[in-house]
Amino acid sequence: MSDPITFHISPYGSASSALKEIVEQDPPYADWLRAALRQRHSGRRENQSKIWVAFSHDLDDEFVKLFLEQSTPETRLLVMNEVGERSSTDNIFTRLMEMQIRSTQRFYVADWPRSGTTQMSRYLAAFMQRLAATSSSDEHSPRILNASVFAGVLHVVSPEFKRLEIPIAQIPALADKPQAELNEFEIDEDGAFIYWPKLDVHLGWEQLEQIINPTAALKALQKQTAFNIRYGKAVQKFREQSGIKPADLTDLSVKQLGRIERGECRLTSSAIATLAKAHNLSPNEYLNKLAEKLSEAPSPALGTVISRSFHFMPKPRKVGAR
Repeated sequence: MSDPITFHISPYGSASSALKEIVEQDPPYADWLRAALRQRHSGRRENQSKIWVAFSHDLDDEFVKLFLEQSTPETRLLVMNEVGERSSTDNIFTRLMEMQIRSTQRFYVADWPRSGTTQMSRYLAAFMQRLAATSSSDEHSPRILNASVFAGVLHVVSPEFKRLEIPIAQIPALADKPQAELNEFEIDEDGAFIYWPKLDVHLGWEQLEQIINPTAALKALQKQTAFNIRYGKAVQKFREQSGIKPADLTDLSVKQLGRIERGECRLTSSAIATLAKAHNLSPNEYLNKLAEKLSEAPSPALGTVISRSFHFMPKPRKVGAR
């Protein structure tokens, strides 16, 4: 049985021959790709979105006209930009404006070093495999379509074209590494994680998101009852060590605080703000202090999220090209 199709692929120009070459090589996701390509010829719309795939040198007036005629607000555009070609970044973005694409979640421009048709199809194949994995997976964990490191920032994009920008300085395992080592990463063939082989570091989308949004990390762990109990004890320990009495928390009832400290309910954003204020800390500083309390009794949950240790994901089965 074929994998479910949540979007269909519409190649244009050189991308058509490149995708045909990929299908002929019969990769594991070939059936999915054939089905995704067939959707554009059927009259079925359902809840599927369309992804146009084109190379930067094919973004001509004819393509702009076709895109305007056939696109919807949900239509997205994946542009493979040949580094070193005449198509400049300014030209690409001029075309995007002509196509009335305003949101960054409607397009993604991926740079690749031009070295013939074989290289073109191989690079595009990695993107197709990650799109296939996203479409056919029963898991709800976000995947990674592509990534790059420059100017001290790790840039990551999902198959839905959502972006994350994570300062390298906020990733302890990478913070002191030279640019050359930072560039030596690979992406799991299904987009589950980025992997630095020499550093033995794996990072998935959720882990990266948690670095720039500690509250997201907390919400992910609050699904675990055991964690809520441990976290509640850390809240109580830090409060008592700071000499703060339950009655001192004017915006948090004694009853509610008791439930939090016993692990009977999760620590809400408003409760975090109240407790942080009582400790004369910002919410993020407060969460970091709680992480220190938890680290006194390490657990897998702490190691994977709160303490920001990134040596936790399984070894990669295979990895796709960047």
